[in-house]
Amino acid sequence: MKERTTKELIETLGEDFDRCYRNILQSFDEGTIDEDGLLDADYEFHARQLIRAAFAYIEAVTFSVKITAAKHCLERRVPISPEERAFAGDVDYEVDDKGAVVERNARIKLTRNIRFALVLYERAHKLHPPFDPSSEWWCHLRESIRVRDRLMHPRMPEDLDVSPTELINVLKAKQGFDDILMHYAHNKTKIPARRKRNTKAESAS
Repeated sequence: MKERTTKELIETLGEDFDRCYRNILQSFDEGTIDEDGLLDADYEFHARQLIRAAFAYIEAVTFSVKITAAKHCLERRVPISPEERAFAGDVDYEVDDKGAVVERNARIKLTRNIRFALVLYERAHKLHPPFDPSSEWWCHLRESIRVRDRLMHPRMPEDLDVSPTELINVLKAKQGFDDILMHYAHNKTKIPARRKRNTKAESAS
């Protein structure tokens, strides 16, 4: 059986998001304009699905960025602490009832996890300047996390409501997240490949 990879996971989650986005657009196309000139469309089911899909994608990509950056640090002898290596793999430790140290899943707040992933990637590839937390997309991400949490843990019917502004904020947050990673990918330090030693025949030519 072919080994399944993180790349497949991210591609699948990206396709889920794209499908949800297309469904949103279709619901808008099928809507009507009321007498006040406002669009009346049944979009909220698709909006909730899109928000869940966006954050599933963001969390998966964040994990991949951490693992990739940690691996690069180890291979290129870039300083990385044992604690950073553990958190890169979403691993933490605790003492169990028998007094033994055991692994457990690290519980890292999403915004902190993304910041950690970006910091580690910047260090691994010597990227400057560092991420700017005053960026518009970052503000939208923080706002959207509250919407995601409300949808995941609803208490009242209104907790399931998604306003057009909240939907737009999620779209801007994901786009900004993708943009910064694309920027990092294009600007990371290029490590020259090792040159092969010349053979006797090449030396003689």
